[in-house]
Amino acid sequence: MFKLPEKVKHEAKRYKESFEKFLAGELKDAFFKGIRVPWGNYSQRGGKFLMTRLRIPAGILTPPQLRAIGEAAQRFADGKLHITTRCDIQIHNVPWDNPVKILEYLQNFDLTPRGCGGNTIRGITCCYLSGVCPYEELEVYKMAWGITEYLLTLEDAYNLPRKFKIAFSGCGLDCAFAAVNDLGFVAEKTGFKVLVGGGMGAKSSVGKILHEKIEPQEVGYIVKAAINVFNKYGNRKNRHHNRLRFLIEDLGWEKFKDLYQQELKKVKEDEYLGLRTENALPLLPKIEGPLEIEKNEDPNFQAFLKYSVGQQKQKGYFFAKLRIPFGEITSYALVELAKLEESLPEIIFRTTPRQNIVITNVPYNKISWLYERLKGILSDFLYPETVLDVVSCKAATTCNLGICNAIALAPVVVDRLKKINMDLEKYSEVKININGCPNACGQHPIGTISFAGLAKKVHGHTVPFYRVYEGGKVAAENTRLAEELGMIPARAVPDLVQEYFKSEMKIPMRELIKKFAYVPSYEEDRSYYVDWGREEDFSLQGIGQGECGAGVIDMIESDLNSAKQSLAKALDKGLDLGEIKEALVYAARALLVVKGIDPKDEKEVISSFVEKFVREGIAHPDYQSLGRVYEDVLAGCIAKDQVFEYAQKFYEEVKNIYSLMDSSFNFQIRFAGKIREKEAVEGQTYDLRGTPCPINYVKAKIKLEGMAEGEVLNLYLDEGEPIANVPKSLESDGQEIVKIEKIENYYLVVVKKKV
Repeated sequence: MFKLPEKVKHEAKRYKESFEKFLAGELKDAFFKGIRVPWGNYSQRGGKFLMTRLRIPAGILTPPQLRAIGEAAQRFADGKLHITTRCDIQIHNVPWDNPVKILEYLQNFDLTPRGCGGNTIRGITCCYLSGVCPYEELEVYKMAWGITEYLLTLEDAYNLPRKFKIAFSGCGLDCAFAAVNDLGFVAEKTGFKVLVGGGMGAKSSVGKILHEKIEPQEVGYIVKAAINVFNKYGNRKNRHHNRLRFLIEDLGWEKFKDLYQQELKKVKEDEYLGLRTENALPLLPKIEGPLEIEKNEDPNFQAFLKYSVGQQKQKGYFFAKLRIPFGEITSYALVELAKLEESLPEIIFRTTPRQNIVITNVPYNKISWLYERLKGILSDFLYPETVLDVVSCKAATTCNLGICNAIALAPVVVDRLKKINMDLEKYSEVKININGCPNACGQHPIGTISFAGLAKKVHGHTVPFYRVYEGGKVAAENTRLAEELGMIPARAVPDLVQEYFKSEMKIPMRELIKKFAYVPSYEEDRSYYVDWGREEDFSLQGIGQGECGAGVIDMIESDLNSAKQSLAKALDKGLDLGEIKEALVYAARALLVVKGIDPKDEKEVISSFVEKFVREGIAHPDYQSLGRVYEDVLAGCIAKDQVFEYAQKFYEEVKNIYSLMDSSFNFQIRFAGKIREKEAVEGQTYDLRGTPCPINYVKAKIKLEGMAEGEVLNLYLDEGEPIANVPKSLESDGQEIVKIEKIENYYLVVVKKKV
């Protein structure tokens, strides 16, 4: 089974500390967002509550895990959950005090929200019947588990130019939609075809073939190489043009392939990536004898058998697909479904891209019993994977980016379809997807018929509209994206759908769009100016900045803005030294995140900036004095006007460095020569306090190796073994110990590089 890496649990403790600092007012909201979102915690529309998105590796859940999710939603929120099109589960309406409680509780069940938001590698999907499907070439859930365990421990996975999505399909039917992921693997006999550069949303695209055939043991190397190329060359500053498909577009296919092949070769030479793919679901007890399902003449049971129940590759076992309308489910339902294990001890649950739940490993003689139990848990679970199984994102109910209330429109569409009393078999391949905005959380680019929300001005009023798409079809590299045909007001969508299917899809969609495009005046029919599920007039009030891409840029700009505010406050308060100190710290911290530095305190912020920006020639050498100035401000022994001017210039210097940062987060080295000259005179400073022997000696030795002969290194060492051993060891190496000076409970050791 999938195991949550210990590293994630350890990092969760640091996240808890950051969350506590935020709640105590010690971290700004905009800065903390860059920490919060990569942990899967999104602010809901209005900002009063959070949503916690949980990673469900391969979409597979044991009964205890399903129950734990339900209990967490019940204990720490209001019991409302949502299954996403990437097979994750979201807990909604979480009070700001509770996300860490959810995290800590669910870690005990190998579940985490880590990497479920921000510029990270998102949840890895695979065929929802992997391991039980009679048609699969390979059991891809094992690969999805293995690569998830690896990537959760990879530092680079949490600071990408933009989000990165991976999918594994078990055969050419492509049930995991591999072609519309950044990286997709399609199983073929003993290996995989690899697709790259797919995606949905802004400029949706179908992935191209990167490898015609690879062996399973190559998967880890290919994933790492693709991530490395994206990390090195992806555009980090333009949030609207920074997915992998845009990088491929900018570089050109051949150039991208060359860079990728170079990176793949390097990864294979430098690393060993053996994934834990021996992970497997428990073996099922054998069932012998005749396999006759118990008879039940209930017409709904017959529909259950026809549309929900299927035979697994394991003899005598069946799966049951449960339609979860629009992915909306309660904690009560999850807990009750988990309790089925008491009578069905082998069952495993799966989440699907159409926001449903599948129960696997149901013995043939328990199908009728299961149906009767389900009737007491779910009110509307029949007809999954049919035209009645409409997909919808959460839209304007909770999403900051939602324009239209898609999740209120979706049930109206289903009700209209039910009234037609259509032959569902005839439309077995038709999939309807509804999205509340142009983003593709509802996967409208691959819907047979789909809708994406927008707003238009009509007669001086704002009206909810939907773009209409038709013709999407999933088929690995032959996937076809839906074509945009036009737009109609939201109020007319159910009428259009109803008339289309009444005509048995014979009336061209473009003709229906023309028919239903008319919007009467507000006085003639106000309903056109009110969104589905609402009573008030439609408006864009409540739309805010999306948090999906929250990360480094947000943190940088938050700190720069805070530094600016502190300078303004200092001026208002008569050059207050406390505010000046805050400005220095905010400005110094702003760019440290790019270097992967997470300082523990203000002193580390200051020393890290000097180390990583001044001494590397990125910032002006004048700011070597930053540490001394900071100490003087703390001591109150510096002229206010002098330090205020210093802080202003320092803030402008950091802003300038940021403006010169390129789209790959690289900085210009502007002062390499000057910094060498200055350091040759004043010496570099290296604080090794808190670093034990012999690591402190090794670090000092490595530091000296990077310096020129004659340069000076000022070491700070602790009392005891460090001061007793390190100077002697360096002297034995041939270095000159210029002086040793005690300062309170630590020592300054001045070393001159001789060899």
